Amino acid sequence: MQSQDLKKRICFVTTMPVTLLAFVKPQAEFLLLNGWDVTWVCAQDLHFSKKVPIGVRYIPMPFKRGIDIFGILNAIFLLYQLFKRERYDIVQFSTPNAAFYASTAAWLTSIPVRIYAQWGIRYVGFQGASRQIFKMLELWCCKLSTVIEPDSFSNLEFSIREGLYSRNKSRVIWNGSASGVNFKRFDIEFKDAWRSSYRKKIGLDNHHLVIGFVGSIRNDKGCNELLTACRSFFEDMPHARLLLIGDKYFYNTIDQDLIDWVAFSPQVIYVAPSSEIPQYMACMDVFSLPSHREGFGLVIIEAAAMGVPAVITDIPGPIDAVLSGVTALIVPVKNAEALAMALQALLSDTKKRFAFGTIAATFARQNFEQNKFLSYALMDKENLFFKKHKSFDK
Repeated sequence: MQSQDLKKRICFVTTMPVTLLAFVKPQAEFLLLNGWDVTWVCAQDLHFSKKVPIGVRYIPMPFKRGIDIFGILNAIFLLYQLFKRERYDIVQFSTPNAAFYASTAAWLTSIPVRIYAQWGIRYVGFQGASRQIFKMLELWCCKLSTVIEPDSFSNLEFSIREGLYSRNKSRVIWNGSASGVNFKRFDIEFKDAWRSSYRKKIGLDNHHLVIGFVGSIRNDKGCNELLTACRSFFEDMPHARLLLIGDKYFYNTIDQDLIDWVAFSPQVIYVAPSSEIPQYMACMDVFSLPSHREGFGLVIIEAAAMGVPAVITDIPGPIDAVLSGVTALIVPVKNAEALAMALQALLSDTKKRFAFGTIAATFARQNFEQNKFLSYALMDKENLFFKKHKSFDK
């Protein structure tokens, strides 16, 4: 049988459906076009089934966030049954819970290629016993994987220093990120038109200076620091606005006094999760992701694609998405005062904002174009498929 006639089968496993749509969908569709059989496994969601790409097989499972011993054992058993029955060539897993379930089940069923898409390391922001426990879980997932693919070089280097895996067992796809940027969607040619119409839509004028955030509004995304920073100088900068876009599933991790400020301040605008992120990013003057931990920080290069400079924290992942002092300012993690100073510095300097944004747009296009990223990802999986009878365990 010729190699091109072999049926190539891959199963992607994540805990929540949103991860598949945000990070896996472009790659899944690209694999389908190139003859792969693609399966998605994640928590059950009735609305999600309508969003699954045509040709992708969707298998819902009772996955949950958090720690539930019975739930963990049940998830591993169900995946074990699936993998034993289907005998996939490759199983790729990401997100903490799903990585634990899938790495264990795939190892038990001897799936030849087990890819851990390491899109963030959960224990980075933890201390004491919690850090040690979650590091052990990370070590377990890495040990049972045949290949680890962090989505940034800085997280790869961090993981090697931490002893999570060896260099010859890991690699970053092209320049990093989980999927690259779709520049047909994030088209800077429409920026001015979108800026005008969407600012009007959310009650902003041209003279407003807008700080933007996109993501889950929660503590480990740095939202306590971001809100504290903005509150500290917004009274002295009446034209400043904060545009928050994202879900509030973990809103209880935000300090209550900051929640009250968001609720009553006319300088804060909240938008629920939206498919119109490029249009809203066009409204922003500065983008901020002061996260405590990230795999990469895709939203940073999406903002860059729209010519928006950034203020980020000095952590693995996001530092690979910017050119420090050229497209973004980098501040220490969990430091609201430094964050406030950096945000004010960019808001107050139109010339610097424009220069940063112009270079950011070019930087994003040269290094994170989605189709090029997908070509590298396809080549990676094709190589792994045709070497699947060799052991990658070191």
